[in-house]
Amino acid sequence: MATRSHAPLIRLARFKVEELQKQMAEIERARASINDQIDRLEESVPEEQAIAEENRDGYLAYGSYARSVIQRKDKLRTSLGEVDAQADELRGRLETAFADLKKYELLEERRLLRIQDTLKAAEQAEMDEIASQMRQRAQ
Repeated sequence: MATRSHAPLIRLARFKVEELQKQMAEIERARASINDQIDRLEESVPEEQAIAEENRDGYLAYGSYARSVIQRKDKLRTSLGEVDAQADELRGRLETAFADLKKYELLEERRLLRIQDTLKAAEQAEMDEIASQMRQRAQ
């Protein structure tokens, strides 16, 4: 009973896992970039406050600057939420892909064990036959 190799399925599943891992890495880079932008905005506020305190024009312009920073951070946090949602969805797909890969690898392992067991059984049967022939000649 010859069974087919699961190697093509394993290769395809590995490819899928690798592609999803690349997408996850891209999402993580986007997430890090957004967090960096938020951090830079937050770091810029004290600097701008100090400049605004130095002169009247800066003080008047600071209000609109502060509003724009708040709006920009809100937009970035919204983007971050969207990226997190994408990451969650992708994480689920990645878990499924890993499970499929593991399943195919286990099927292949079992197939190879069955082949190995069949070969051992055939070898044992041959050895038994040789032993039987030797006993018959010895009698």
